[in-house]
Amino acid sequence: MQWMYDKYKLNINKASEILKRRDEMLHALQFEKEFFIVLYEEPEGSPRPRARYVSKSNIIPATQANPGFIQVYSLTGAVDRKFMSQLLTDKELDDFKQHMIYTPCYVDYRAYIRTPKSFNVQDTYLAEMGLIRPIVKPDFDNIAKKYADMYNGNVWIDDALVIDGRIRKYYSILPRVEITLQYLNMLYCKSQYKSIQSRLPDRDIKYFK
Repeated sequence: MQWMYDKYKLNINKASEILKRRDEMLHALQFEKEFFIVLYEEPEGSPRPRARYVSKSNIIPATQANPGFIQVYSLTGAVDRKFMSQLLTDKELDDFKQHMIYTPCYVDYRAYIRTPKSFNVQDTYLAEMGLIRPIVKPDFDNIAKKYADMYNGNVWIDDALVIDGRIRKYYSILPRVEITLQYLNMLYCKSQYKSIQSRLPDRDIKYFK
């Protein structure tokens, strides 16, 4: 902060303006809503992207200019997004499409991996209580990737909106993934507003002015 103070040649008045804006932002910015979704399935991780050579037969425009074009693709991204949309009713899906989240988000993932059959009764109970935690795959980062991709185009415009998140792994006799999502009531600044407005031209984009 001291380096920036010197670099931008701030004076007392300018510094006071910054502090005033900080206080106004802290007062104005707040979480709009919270969503909680439970997926009753064995927690999975997103597989590593694959790369392949493609040709004109793949109907990819980039190959017309470069016959050696290499495409990097996700094995499950589109499938996961489709699966997520199937979990919502038509009305819910329409509501999300019309009011898709575009503001900064906080996400909490709790992945409940199936309790191993090798556990005795005591360990099974302790695992259900959260006292014995899994150190097996899927990896924590792959869990976040898979289930964040599910929300793309369904709940939020892009998982780049996530500014804070947490992934926790547990054992349970009922495998599932619990996802808690909170999002802010507006964007932080005009620069972000311009970026989002170009993607959602028909929406009334809110930002801190």
